[in-house]
Amino acid sequence: MPYNLIRTEVGSRFLEVNNLLSSIKSSEESILPPMLPPVENKIVKGLFYVLLYASIEYTFSKLTTHTLTIIKNNNIRYLDLNNKFYTVALASNLQSIKDCTPKAFLDKSADLFILLESTDVSSYSETFINQYLKNIWGKSFNQLTKTIGISPFVITPRELTIFDEIVENRNIVAHGRDFAQNIGSSPNYTDLKVKVDIVFDVLSRFIDHFENFYVTKEFIKPHMRTAY
Repeated sequence: MPYNLIRTEVGSRFLEVNNLLSSIKSSEESILPPMLPPVENKIVKGLFYVLLYASIEYTFSKLTTHTLTIIKNNNIRYLDLNNKFYTVALASNLQSIKDCTPKAFLDKSADLFILLESTDVSSYSETFINQYLKNIWGKSFNQLTKTIGISPFVITPRELTIFDEIVENRNIVAHGRDFAQNIGSSPNYTDLKVKVDIVFDVLSRFIDHFENFYVTKEFIKPHMRTAY
C-alpha cells in the first residue's frame, strides 16, 4: 500500500507521545491524598501540548510531501491533470505572475494557459506546501484538501475544537505567553489520553482519505485515468 510507510512513521511519533503520557500517568498515580501534585507534574503536562502538536504538524508535512511525490512520479502531462490539481501543478507559474511587473503580466498569463494544454510532463515542488503548514488548526484539514484538490474531509465539531485547543495551548507555551505549569494545571492524565486518542484517530482517517484520493487517481481527468 502506498501509504504504509507514512502510517509507520506517524505511529513512531505517537509512540513518543504515548511514552510521555505514560510517565504523566505514573506521576499522578504516585500522588496520594493529602499530597498535592508537584509543580513538575504540571510543567510536564503543559509541555505535553508542545510534543503532541509537533506530531500533528509532522503528520501533515509528511503526508503532503509523500502525496505530491508519488503523484509526480506518475509523469502526468499537464493537459491530463484534473483542474483542481492545477493549484499545485502550476504553483510556480502563479507565483511568477504574482511577482511580475505590469509589463510582463499578459505574457506570463498567456504562458500559464498554454501550459494547461501542454503535453509536457508536469513538474512542481513536492515540498512547497509545507511552508504554509504552520499552526494546524481544525480548519487546516479542509484548507489542505482544497489546495490539493481532494474532496472535503469529514471532521466533527468536537474534533475541530480539540485540535484548536491543542494549537492554542502549544502556542501559549512555545511562545512564552504563559507558564507551562499554568497550562498543565487543569488537565489530568485521562483528559490528555482522550485528546491523544481522538487526534490519532482523526489523523489516521486523514491518511486514509489521502490514500483513497491517490488510489482512485482523482488528480487526473476521468477520461485519462486508465492511461496512468
